Order: sequence, then C-alpha cells, then structure tokens
Amino acid sequence: MKFNQSLRLIAFSILFCTYPVQSQDHHYWTQQFGSRSALMGGAVIGGVRDTSAGFYNPGALGFINQPTLSVSANGYQLERFSIENGIGTDDSLNSDKLTVIPLLASGTFIFERFPEHAFGYTLLAKNQTSIDLSGRINKNFDVIGNIPRPDGSVLFQGEEKFIGQLIANSEVTELWGGLSWARKVRPHISVGATTFFALRNQSQSKTVTARAVNGNFITSADRLDYIDFWNLRILLKMGVAAEFEPLKIGLTLTTPSRNLFGQGTVAGERSFNNFYDPEQDQLVGELVSNRESNLDTTYRSPLSIAAGFEYALTKQTTIASTLEWFERQENYEVITPGAHSFLRDIIIDSIISFDETSAESRGLIQVTDAAESVVNFAFAIEHSFNKTTKGYVSFLTDHESNVNDHSSNSLGMTTWDIYHFTIGASFRRKRSELAVGLTYSYGKPQKSFLQLANFANIGEGDLLGDSRFTTAEYDAFSILIGYTYFFDMK
Repeated sequence: MKFNQSLRLIAFSILFCTYPVQSQDHHYWTQQFGSRSALMGGAVIGGVRDTSAGFYNPGALGFINQPTLSVSANGYQLERFSIENGIGTDDSLNSDKLTVIPLLASGTFIFERFPEHAFGYTLLAKNQTSIDLSGRINKNFDVIGNIPRPDGSVLFQGEEKFIGQLIANSEVTELWGGLSWARKVRPHISVGATTFFALRNQSQSKTVTARAVNGNFITSADRLDYIDFWNLRILLKMGVAAEFEPLKIGLTLTTPSRNLFGQGTVAGERSFNNFYDPEQDQLVGELVSNRESNLDTTYRSPLSIAAGFEYALTKQTTIASTLEWFERQENYEVITPGAHSFLRDIIIDSIISFDETSAESRGLIQVTDAAESVVNFAFAIEHSFNKTTKGYVSFLTDHESNVNDHSSNSLGMTTWDIYHFTIGASFRRKRSELAVGLTYSYGKPQKSFLQLANFANIGEGDLLGDSRFTTAEYDAFSILIGYTYFFDMK
C-alpha cells in the first residue's frame, strides 16, 4: 500500500472514531429543585407538600388546599473537572466553572367550579452544565526524519519545533415547563399528573492542531469536531401520594419522552499537509471536511419509576428516603446528516464524491446517544429546632448512565458516579421561607478516561498521536441561598 494511501486510511479511521466533549450529561439527579427539596437531596417523593410536588410527585398537589405561588432558590455552583495527563504532557487539564442555577418557580390554583381538583405549573432548569478545557505543548525534538532532495538539499534536518494544541468545550442547558392536575380520591390518598415540555440546548466542540516546524518548512495536522443542536420533547409524570401519620409515602412513573422537533448543526474536518511520500518523492497532503446545518434532531429521556417515604420519628425529627430506577436506552440517532463530504488530495488534486446512500458517508458526522439503566438513592434527616427553624442533612447517589461508546460520535464523555452531601437550614416566616445550604459533590475517579489528545505519543506519520486511557476526576461545591415567597391567591 502506498504511503499516501496509508495516510488516507488513517485519516478516515480517525474521522469515524471521534470523542466529543460532554459534561454531566448522563446523570439524572445532579440538580434538585425547591428550597426544602434541595436541602432534602430530593428525598421527597413521599413527603413533598409544597409546589415543587409538580416535579417530584404530582399526586401530592392534592394535599395543598389553597392557591399558592412560590418563586424559589438560586443555587451557586463551583464545578471542577480534571483530566490527569490530559494531552500526554504529565500536566492535568482543568475546568473550573462558577454557575448560577435558577432552581424553581411554581404555583397551584384551586378553582371554585372544581373545588376537589388542584392545578399547578412548574418552571425549572433541569440541567445546566459547562466545561472548557485547553492544553498546549511546545518542545524541540526530531519528530520527522531527514528528507534528501535531488538537488542535494535536506529537508527537516535535525530537530523540529513541535507545537500541539487542544481546545475543547461543552455546554448543556435543559429547561422544563409543566402543567399539573391532582385530586384526592380518598381522604388520605391523592393522585395527579404533570405534562412536561423539555427544551434542550447542547453544544460541544473539540479542536486538535499539531505543527512541526523546521526552517521554512511546516508539517501540520488538524482535527475538528463540532455539534450544536436544540430539541423540544414532551413527557408525562404520574404520581400517587398517601398520608398515614406518622408515615407518608409516594410513587411516581415518568414516561419516556416523545420527540417533537428541533434543529442542529454538525461539522467535522481532518487534514494533514507536507507529509513526505517516499514513493512519489514529494510532500503530500489531504483534506476531509463536512458541515451541515438545519438538520432535524431527536433527543430522548427514559422511563423511570420512583418510590419514597417520609416518617416522623418524633415531633421534631423526620427521616425520608427515595429510590428511582431509570430504564436503559438503546443507541439511537440524535442527528443524521446527509452525505455531502468533501475530500481532496492536495497533490493529485482529485475530488472524490460519495454515494449518498452509503453507510460510510452517512456516518461521517452522525451523532448518536444511548444510556444504561441506573438506580439512584437518597436519604435525608429533617429536625425542627423550633417553630420557625429547621436543620437538614442529606445524601444522594447520582449514578452515570453513559455507555462509554468510543466507536462513534456519541454524546457523553464522563463515566463516573457522583455522590452529593448536603447540610443546611430553613427559616420560616408567615409568608416566606429562607433556606441556606452547602452541597459537596464527589465524582468517583474515572480510571478509563480516553485522552482528548496525546502529544507525547506522536510519530512522523501521525502528529496527532495515539490517545491512551488516563484518570479523570470531578467535584463541585454548591451554595444554596433560596428565598421563597408564598402568595395568598384567595
């Protein structure tokens, strides 16, 4: 096989096996909503009795017997994401982000014509995460061997100045808006449902560049991946809540989402230039590039079932727990581009067109997603110090569902489980409540994280290197400062 054909095969192999950047995309319990619910770590499926029930357990809205409007809590979160030896230089790639997360705005309505029914609405930021990573290496070494020329000159003689650079970022924002209905079917049992519309915005990109400079000659290689899309979907959450003092219990079922519509843009590019081909005795290069916009998108969230209880041990102390199972999602296409790729051999100057029906051309920048089945658990203690002041301690697991598929342009990068520890207090007044708390989130180190680049493992035929597995870590500190005002809607 000729040298330039080998390079072409390498280029296409890299093109079909890319690893876009993604933050806490495959976690379902990263954020909690509402002052008390956030301090309880979401362990409120059984005992929620405020307007956040529209999200946690719509059935519990039937126990709210007067119209209420609440605007609740901002969370301030410092996230730290670290990749050990991220680009092969023994230095860590770090991303530190301070974000402000609006937790919840919700309310309930009671209509005189339907006194036995409760209605409500919920607005929340279900997911809001961001990562920015960058790394650079500058070193001198003999990466390209001497290339003798017919005129007696020698190209790339001695050491080259090598410059390698990585820039990667990922942002996810998902907003949920829901309308709820609930009704008591027995004095101690209530049922309800919330229809949610979920709007997701997601973008991620990775650019890797490499340059080897020797005198007036430069050998280069580039790799670029870009995904940006939005999607609107609909889902239904149904719940039942029951009170048998001192015990409260709850059960919910969330349906798989149904796709409505969305649009996205995907782009990919691979290039190399001034690589020496001894058979042709000349410097060769190649460019593979594609970009398509206004493509239809699909995004899915799975079926889940949750159960929880809240039990008053004493008049002052209550314990609560919640368990939620999420169904596995098989691999599906988020964005399916067409087959309008551009390929040019820089020396031969020939354009190669693709068969638009071929699987290879469709998969050039195809975006896919999938999720494993997971079970999350939360436990909380609430203690009343007096009529107006309560303290909270909670713990919850936030297991990842990423299938860690390195063989395609799949969404999701991290594969660690996160554990959240929260301590805080609430101070109640007649029509308002102030909540303060601190959450520490610990991500179990991921020891099988594939490097985004590896400039320590480069060669004359591949300046981008061969990525190896390394260790990645995640932790976050969140400060909850929530103020809720309860409007009397009578």
